[in-house]
Amino acid sequence: MSRRHEARVDWKHLAIYGLVVGAVVIVGAVAIWAFIDKQSLVIAPEPLPKITVVTADSRSRLAAAWVRVLTKAELPATLVPLETFDPIEGVVVFCDVPKIPQRLDDALAEFTRRGGSLAFVGAPPETPIGRIHLVAETGKSDSAMRLSEAVSPVLARLNPGAEIATRIGDVAMLKESPRMNVDARWRDNSRAAVMHLEADGARYLWFGIDPSALANPDDRQLLLLLRTAFRWVAGQPVSDGAVGAPQLANTLTPDARREARANRFAFTVDRLPNRRQFGIRMMNRGGVPLQNPTVKIWLPPGVTQVALAGDFIMRRNATLTGVPEEGACLVSLPSLTRNEDRVMKLRIVEVRPRVASR
Repeated sequence: MSRRHEARVDWKHLAIYGLVVGAVVIVGAVAIWAFIDKQSLVIAPEPLPKITVVTADSRSRLAAAWVRVLTKAELPATLVPLETFDPIEGVVVFCDVPKIPQRLDDALAEFTRRGGSLAFVGAPPETPIGRIHLVAETGKSDSAMRLSEAVSPVLARLNPGAEIATRIGDVAMLKESPRMNVDARWRDNSRAAVMHLEADGARYLWFGIDPSALANPDDRQLLLLLRTAFRWVAGQPVSDGAVGAPQLANTLTPDARREARANRFAFTVDRLPNRRQFGIRMMNRGGVPLQNPTVKIWLPPGVTQVALAGDFIMRRNATLTGVPEEGACLVSLPSLTRNEDRVMKLRIVEVRPRVASR
């Protein structure tokens, strides 16, 4: 009897050891999988978009000034005469082009359908491009351009309400419509100075400023604005961040964004080698814990649904909220402690089909 009892005790001991070993194996496998999944977050940052500045006057002072300021902003810009222009790739900027030639109508429609982007500086063409028809008149600028305090993909990471000093001169004054999103206005007359809009899956920018009239040609706020605006119009992911009370951080109020900058909330959103995935990184580089760190991501055109990806450790406590009316989403955490660095994945679930060419 005692031998059988001892055998039963030994078996129980072995079963306990087996459970412990099994738990260790499971935990180890999860840790290894999490490590491998994190190592897969090798970002594939997209280069800044190529810019083609098209002008009907090869001696245009405004076109030359825009090529200089875009180059200063590290955006590769090329000046091309209208008569030799052929829309192929990148972002096209029309400057001093009063009318779009008939030969370019269909080409531009196909260009935007394939994901090409258009921008206008100064007076836009008198003729419509597709369903976009911008109208402007000549007026006097102010001594400063004031950025909007509203959250915007064109103004991401900029200080809300900041001013960029300029000299007063003749500039194009855009006639506004409800579909336009005005990102900056002249300080005194409140007329639009920078605008963006999205229509039929295509993105458009307009700038009324004259770069040669800037009080400081090396203004860092303006150079960042140009890089961000042209990344957005080219379809690259753009992001902004906020911290604070949930209702403030989730709506990215001006104060919540200012608090994020003051407390050194750092974040990045980049493409991964899998082009249907993005890597998100949130870092607390400040001296105090951050409450409700939130990143708003403006997604590439046509993306209608995304989801958090990666293992459960990577996704822990993260919340994803869609903002479909803006082609954007929010990724939030309850908090970030000092020096905490969180890495997450986002995957594209659904993309709107492109409209067939006519």
